[in-house]
Formats: sequence, structure tokens, C-alpha cells
Amino acid sequence: MAEQLAYRPDIPEDPQRLWIWERHVYLDENKRCWLPIVLKTDEKFQVILRQQDVPLGAAMIPDQLVAYELPLMWQLYPGKKYRSNDSMFWQIQYHIKFRGVEDMLLELMESEDYP
Repeated sequence: MAEQLAYRPDIPEDPQRLWIWERHVYLDENKRCWLPIVLKTDEKFQVILRQQDVPLGAAMIPDQLVAYELPLMWQLYPGKKYRSNDSMFWQIQYHIKFRGVEDMLLELMESEDYP
């Protein structure tokens, strides 16, 4: 029986910016779509962002997103983290591309852990 090599995921570059386009769709600087999945517990607030091509509707304005629980924009900072438009920091737990699917897990940092 032939041995099968383990598949290793690619580690892609982190997007420099992610900003909301419409509810549940973010765009990066290369106009790639990222779809968020919110994971909330008593201890953690995490977001899985999956890069996936989707048809884009009209861009939403901030007034239309008043009750949206995620930031309207994330900006990449040194140390594998993003700073959101509300000045909160989100640590990149992982960012991989596996079998053509790119996923990134962000976790909201406690304020005492900020740089």
C-alpha cells in the first residue's frame, strides 16, 4: 500500500484592510469577498472570515448598519492583529488556505492586552 503524503495548508498574506460592503460581506483591498461567522461565548468573541466569491449588491452606508455587531472596518497592524474602526484589537489566531478555501480566525483582545 502506498503512503499518502499529508496535505499542508498554505499560509496566505493577511489582507491589509477589510471593510463592510453589505451586511455579512466584507471586501479587502483586492476586492475579494470575506464572509463572517460570529462565534460568541461568555469568555470569547471570535469571527471566522471565509474568502468566497459572492455576487455583490449595492454598498451599504453606515446608517444602514447601526445595529451590526461587527466592526465596519479592520486595519492590519503589526503583531498579527487588526484594529477595528472602534479602536478595538482583534488577534489573528490563524489564517490558512486549505484545498482552495481561505479562512481566517480573529479573536477580540481584552483591553489590557492592547499594545
